[in-house]
Amino acid sequence: MYKKLKNKRVQCRSCANFCVLAPGERGKCGVRENIDGKLFINIPKQVLIQLYTHKKLSMEKISKVLHLSISKVWKFIHKYGIPVRRFKYEKRDFSGDPSEKAYLLGLVAGDFYAYRHYRQIAAELTTTHPAMIDLFYSVFKRYGIPVQRFKYNKITGRYEKVGHVLLNNSFEFLLSKDFEIDNEYFYDFLAGFFNSEGCVHVYNNHGYVGLSILIYNSNKRLLKIIKNRLERDGFHPKFYKFFKKGEKATNNYKRGCDLWVLTMHTIEEILRLMKKVPIKHQEKIDKIKIVSLAHGNKWKSIAKQIYDLKIKIKNEVKEFIKQ
Repeated sequence: MYKKLKNKRVQCRSCANFCVLAPGERGKCGVRENIDGKLFINIPKQVLIQLYTHKKLSMEKISKVLHLSISKVWKFIHKYGIPVRRFKYEKRDFSGDPSEKAYLLGLVAGDFYAYRHYRQIAAELTTTHPAMIDLFYSVFKRYGIPVQRFKYNKITGRYEKVGHVLLNNSFEFLLSKDFEIDNEYFYDFLAGFFNSEGCVHVYNNHGYVGLSILIYNSNKRLLKIIKNRLERDGFHPKFYKFFKKGEKATNNYKRGCDLWVLTMHTIEEILRLMKKVPIKHQEKIDKIKIVSLAHGNKWKSIAKQIYDLKIKIKNEVKEFIKQ
C-alpha cells in the first residue's frame, strides 16, 4: 500500500509512520524500498535471522514488528532457506457435549469460519471488537492454542484482527453445512448464532426504554427455521430483506447476495427470550442486564449507564485496533 508522489517518490501507507521515500531509500521498518518509483518488500536475510533464529520470535510477532502478513514472513524464511522451528501444540478432543456442539455450530453459521487445514480443522474470526476476540479465545482455548494477527481491509480502509486456532479432527462437525437445529438444543444453537451475528440496540423511545435485537444473515432458509421455532414457542419475530444483492452496504461493501434480518422489538419478549438463550458475548450481556434493571422502563433510569457503556465499547475498539 503506497501512494505515488512527484519525482518518483512514494509514500508508504503500511503503518503509522507514512514514510516518504525517494528512489533507493528504505522505510523505517527496513523492509520496504522505493525502486524506481515503485514500493517493493524485501526483508534482508540478516533481519530475519536476527528476529527468527536469534531472538526466537514467532512468525506472528515478526509480522507485527515488520507490519507484514504472516504468509509474507513465511515466504522470505523459505526463500532464504532459514531452518524452520517446528512446534507440536497439543490439540484436545471435543468434549462431545451436544449443547456445546450446537453452540459451536451456531457460531460458524455466523461470523466464525471453519475449514480444513491439511489434516487439521482451522477456525477463524475477523473482527474490530475485543469482546469477539475474547469470545473466540474462551470457546477454543480448551482445545487448542488461539492466536491473533492484524489484517488490513482495503475496502473499509481499516485494520482488523483475525483470531485463528487449529483443532483436531474431532471438530470435523464444524465443516458440515447440513445439520438439524430445530430440536432440544435449539436455544444453544441460537446463542452461538446470536453471539456471532446478532446485535442488541438500546435507545430512547419517547422517554421510555427502546430495545431491539437483530440477527443479520444471507441464509434465508436458516433465518426462517429460527423464526418458525420462535413463533411456536410464543415469540413474535419479524423477518424481512435488509439489503438486495448488488446494493452498497456499510463500510463500502457491495452485497454479493441478499441480506436478511430477523428482529424483535418488545422488551418483555426479548428479556424472556434471553433467559432461554445462554449468550456469552460480554457487550450483549451488559446491554441486556442494564435494560432488565430499568425502573418502569423509563429511559432516564438507564440513560447514563447506556451512554457510559457505549463510550467504553467505542474506546475499547479504538485501543484494540491500535495494539
